[in-house]
Amino acid sequence: MRVFLFLQVIALIIFVYTMYFLPSNLYFISIVSVFVIVNTVGLTYYVFRTWWKEIRNSGQLTKVFYFTLLVTAIVAVLFLFSNIFRMWVYRYTEDSLVNFSNSLLAISTFLLVSFGVSYLTLKRELEKQIQEYEKLRTVQQRLSIQVVRYKTNPHFLFNSLSTAISMLDLRVEREKIREYLSNLAELFRVVLNASEVWTLKDELELTKRYLEIQKVRVEGLEYEITMGPACETVKIPSLVLQPIVENSVVHGIAKSKNGGKIKLECTKVNGTVTIKVSDNGKGAEKIIPGTGLKLVQELMNAFSRKVELHFESSPESGTIVTLSWEDIG
Repeated sequence: MRVFLFLQVIALIIFVYTMYFLPSNLYFISIVSVFVIVNTVGLTYYVFRTWWKEIRNSGQLTKVFYFTLLVTAIVAVLFLFSNIFRMWVYRYTEDSLVNFSNSLLAISTFLLVSFGVSYLTLKRELEKQIQEYEKLRTVQQRLSIQVVRYKTNPHFLFNSLSTAISMLDLRVEREKIREYLSNLAELFRVVLNASEVWTLKDELELTKRYLEIQKVRVEGLEYEITMGPACETVKIPSLVLQPIVENSVVHGIAKSKNGGKIKLECTKVNGTVTIKVSDNGKGAEKIIPGTGLKLVQELMNAFSRKVELHFESSPESGTIVTLSWEDIG
């Protein structure tokens, strides 16, 4: 419909301009001819576009029917144009037709230049607005990440200090407590100096430090980290995996009588990054996400697209948490 209205505007402009270029005896027939031609083109385009949507979803017989109608319409339009041209040739002198052609050419050139300049101007303005929108979107994304990180950092520090206090209450050997606090201080230093976004390799290094600390407290805790080469440079918000791993340690391995093992696997396929954190500790019939896991979902939603966070757990086999998202580069 927009194309059809656009053609009407062009026809109106041609009518106005031809008034100053053509003699009075040629003006009326030129108006009628241009009106017929423009509307025929517009209606043909509209009908063809409507048919094309139906043709793509129709059967073979229907396609043949529409194709026959299309060929008939094209022949009819060509026949109409040829009759109009023949009428001009017989009705008017050669000089009149030359004047009309020159006038129409001048008007068409003027219109093409005008529309071209307008199109380029609008295109530049649109590109400028898109760039400003992308800048605004980037700023909003950074602010969202900062807000969530301010929630995540206190959550992580609070749980780590609670672990140290619980070790004192359990009368753990001083050497183990000292080793734990020393490693914890180093971990805090990395956390406080961490950038908003870093590579997955850095995130897994931090996770490794965290698990080494937890090995001091949780007897029988083991872990295994597997990361493909394609995952090393993937960008990820800092500290996003810590709540997931903490959940496996506290609610899985620590509650198991014989300890257990935590596995972290990272893969990247067709631009989608997947991290699976599994443990063979004490599972549960149903997982109710706590504050930490909710922050993971919130943080990843602010960072990337197509984020999915899934939980699987059973008392016999432990818990599996799968986090996937689209790598934005």
